[in-house]
Amino acid sequence: MKEIAWHSMATADDVMRELGTSKEGLSPEEAVKRLAQFGPNALTPAKKPSFWLKIWVQVNNVMIWILLTSCIIVAGLQQWIEMGLILAVVVINITIGLMQEGKAERAADAIKAMLSASANVIRGGKRFAIDADQLVPGDIVTIKSGDRMPADMRVVEVANLQVLEAMLTGESVPISKNLKPVPEASGLGDRKCMLFSATTVAAGQGMGVVCLTGDAAEIGKINRLVSEVKSIKTNLVIQMEILGRVLVVIVLCVAVSAFLLAFLYANEDATMAFKSAVAIAVAMIPNGLPALVTIVLSFGTMRMAEENAIIKSLPVVETLGSLTVICSDKTGTLTKNEMTLVALRTACAQYDVTGVGYAPEGKFKTNPEGKEMEDEALECMQELLIGTMLCNDSNLDYDGKNTFTPVGAPTEVALITGGLKAGLHYDNVKAAHPRVHSVPFESEHKFMATVHAPDTKNDPRRILYVKGAPDRVLPMCSGQLTGDSLAQIKSHEQAPLNEKYWEKAQEQLSSKGLRVLAVCRGAIEDSDDISELDPVSLRKRVPSLTFVALLAILDPPREEVIDAVKIAHTAGISVKMITGDHALTGLAIGKMLGIAGNNSVITGPEIDAMSDEQLAGIVNNCNIFARASPENKLRIVKALQEGPGPLGPMDGDDEDDDGVPEDFKRTSQMLHAEAKAAGVANRGRKANNSLVPSGSRHIVAMTGDGVNDAPALKAADCGVAMGITGTEVSKEAAKMVLADDNFATIVTAVKEGRRVWDNLRKLLIFNLPVNFAQGFSIWWAYIVGFDEAPLTAIQVLYVNMVTACTMGMSLALEPAEPGVMDKPPRRVGKRLLGKLVMWRCLFVCALVVILVLSMYYWALQTIAGTADQILNKARAEAFNVLVFCEIGYCLTTRYIKMSTFHPRVFTGNPIMFVTMLLTLGVQFLITYTPGLQWFFNVPDGMDGVQWARAFVCMFVVYFVVEIEKKLVDPIMIPFIYPCFGFMGKLVPAYFKYKPEEDEHDKVSNVRRSSLVGGPSCELPSDLGGDKPMNATRTSHTYGVAIGRVSAVRTGSGKMMDTGSASMTRQVCVGTHSRDSAYGHPHSSRANLPPLA
Repeated sequence: MKEIAWHSMATADDVMRELGTSKEGLSPEEAVKRLAQFGPNALTPAKKPSFWLKIWVQVNNVMIWILLTSCIIVAGLQQWIEMGLILAVVVINITIGLMQEGKAERAADAIKAMLSASANVIRGGKRFAIDADQLVPGDIVTIKSGDRMPADMRVVEVANLQVLEAMLTGESVPISKNLKPVPEASGLGDRKCMLFSATTVAAGQGMGVVCLTGDAAEIGKINRLVSEVKSIKTNLVIQMEILGRVLVVIVLCVAVSAFLLAFLYANEDATMAFKSAVAIAVAMIPNGLPALVTIVLSFGTMRMAEENAIIKSLPVVETLGSLTVICSDKTGTLTKNEMTLVALRTACAQYDVTGVGYAPEGKFKTNPEGKEMEDEALECMQELLIGTMLCNDSNLDYDGKNTFTPVGAPTEVALITGGLKAGLHYDNVKAAHPRVHSVPFESEHKFMATVHAPDTKNDPRRILYVKGAPDRVLPMCSGQLTGDSLAQIKSHEQAPLNEKYWEKAQEQLSSKGLRVLAVCRGAIEDSDDISELDPVSLRKRVPSLTFVALLAILDPPREEVIDAVKIAHTAGISVKMITGDHALTGLAIGKMLGIAGNNSVITGPEIDAMSDEQLAGIVNNCNIFARASPENKLRIVKALQEGPGPLGPMDGDDEDDDGVPEDFKRTSQMLHAEAKAAGVANRGRKANNSLVPSGSRHIVAMTGDGVNDAPALKAADCGVAMGITGTEVSKEAAKMVLADDNFATIVTAVKEGRRVWDNLRKLLIFNLPVNFAQGFSIWWAYIVGFDEAPLTAIQVLYVNMVTACTMGMSLALEPAEPGVMDKPPRRVGKRLLGKLVMWRCLFVCALVVILVLSMYYWALQTIAGTADQILNKARAEAFNVLVFCEIGYCLTTRYIKMSTFHPRVFTGNPIMFVTMLLTLGVQFLITYTPGLQWFFNVPDGMDGVQWARAFVCMFVVYFVVEIEKKLVDPIMIPFIYPCFGFMGKLVPAYFKYKPEEDEHDKVSNVRRSSLVGGPSCELPSDLGGDKPMNATRTSHTYGVAIGRVSAVRTGSGKMMDTGSASMTRQVCVGTHSRDSAYGHPHSSRANLPPLA
């Protein structure tokens, strides 16, 4: 069927005419014919990989191949114990990987589970129930309260029909449906004449004509998006693959050289030379590293679970620490999802109400003085709010402890809470003023009315209260209260109605994103027949009611979120709100949270009208997106992921890491040149860093709770679902679930993610030198001419699999280092094996090799006894020196660059000292226990002098590394790191992070090249070039304009006017949205030096 905007057709009759049906429904024959034409009303399942393909995906990993190869080799050498241990590590890693598979499949399955099982249809004039998958376009469906929509339908008849669409639109309250068409470009939340599959009827009843079924329905589109979106390969996975490649080459090179040394230099036969080479290779392979990485991530997930962040995919723990943008839903995440009365406007003044949520905890204050109201003034508030509690069909349940549960419409419950804050008792008010008649709320009329028995014997007239939309209530009024005193409020006298005052007051409150209701009251004579009161008769009555007040309601932000946003900004993380709510409401919440930035808001229909290039050009400069559809959310996430990235320096730019990439230096120079040529002020900075793109793309977290969020949750680097209000669809599509639905938990998880990354680096800094030292100790033994290797195979494997893993696990428990949330986010592709890590590995490896071989030689020269006894004792000493060096080195590795000569070393991780003592104890046990002596090839133990030398070596390693920490920045960086940089340029691309590893970077590289003019672009003369630069050139890619801008150049080269719609809000003159950039006003790094 052709694409038709069913919501924009003039009448339901036109829709039925287009579909070839009527209110009598399709004939049974026509229904069968259409079922064959359109297929069943079901979602197409995604193609699922086979079990063996999943196994292959897990096995096809460099680190796994290394382990399998070493397993085969040691099996060939008949070292069965070693083989079993290595094989166990492989099985554990593959099992963990398989457990992470299939989330996309489960997300699609969860969507199917939300579909209605049956539907009440009218066919051939008869009403009956059928299976929902038998529905076809043109079917007439009847619905009532509690039903789930079986398909997308246009409303034909409606009676107070309210539908919960939060799962699709993010609207926190039921949507009142009507028959009125809306413009074709309207967002889902504004299509009030449409009913969407899988949404639920909250109240009322109606009839609809089926327009779209199966994959063509809105939920079908979401299902297709979820199935098509590819999961992101995390930086940790990429870095571990690169590490595996590097290790393979290093181990092969050392093994081949060892074979040649043994065969040619030591005159061993080929078989023995091969065994020696294999022994060295196995010694150097970090067999326990994959397990240690898994353990570090697992510890991270456990710690996050304690903070209400449940991780579903282990690598995401590291990804959290790399986040540059958090895209959050508004309702329930940034806000509490509990409507709250925040202001009361009378004819004389405005009164603010404090407190958040349904709990009646808060005060009434005068505006603008902010003075808390006394008891006498509170009596006035009580009198004003009596009508809001009486003209109310909802309730607020209290469990007697701490939980207040809303029953009914959220806005009405907010009014009840407001009355309780003023000191009213809901049950007492209801009992004192019994209801004798009511006019229920209907979406067509937008008001509710109740009639109550007289409250005094002196006035026999009954009291009428009306509550609803101000534009519907005002015409019913003839006057307003004369004042705010208790006597004036209770009096039946009226002041003349000032309609302009109330209209302006409503406009002011609405402009702040507040939902505004009006309440009025009046008297009904005893002789009047109230049984005939209905919406029509109330509107036709002669205006006689008294306007009481305007009530402003909002779902306010969580108090802890405000602090969390500040922490995120300090950490260089931008926070963006993507909501299905109205633009003004989103902007109001954004201002309260401090994320409004330049106060720009982009709506879903505006995004629909943009190309991908246009969206990429403005997405960094806007933090609030309203009326967003599922496709809008997905496009926003992809635009952020495809670049440009965050602005300003990033973690990874330091010389002891990777330094600033050359292409970013070039971009920096180009933009600085443009700024200088155009005369853009630098606002007192040495360089305008707000113009400098520092990352190829953003690392994006996306929160959501509805079905509509599922595609964006899956596409994001870290999809975050809500544990309390979230649908099963969103939970399955996400990689993390918030057990408390609180945005602040995400920021806590970011801190944990940064801690995990630091601990992974510590793990490599600790583990690799120890493994290399084992292999190189044997390798250098051939060089210096030792007859026997200083270490045996079982000793090497023990250090590799037991002591290194045990000490590594203690490093996994290290707390976050001071200032971890004061650093900028990590650059995309920052290496685990940075320059500092590589230098430390080489330095410590050399130090440990020297100590092991020296002590081995010393023992051979000084120990008395038979040749076997001397060799056994010398090997025992080399073995214990290696382990003791591990212990000393592990302690100093607690801080990568900070000194451990500080009291802080004794706090934060008691497990470290337990592990050290345990390792020492085990070494004594191995050395002196008969069975263990034989197993570990130390049958003759060690004497006291040997133990003394081992302890001395432990302290030598500790103190030498501490001294190296002090000297690494002032002395070693200027001389050693340039050598690493030079060698890095010679390393093949196979061993580097390549943008091709990340699909998003393919796009961002193209955009970056177009920004700077491509590889052949020449610099202006003041930066070493000889070509002047066009000062009026506009960069759409980075949302940066130099000079006075009235247009933005799109990706196709056309000029787009910025003076209309929202685009005029998005273009900055030589600047960047301060809240979305790294140079946020809260950030302590806003004035960093230039990158180039």
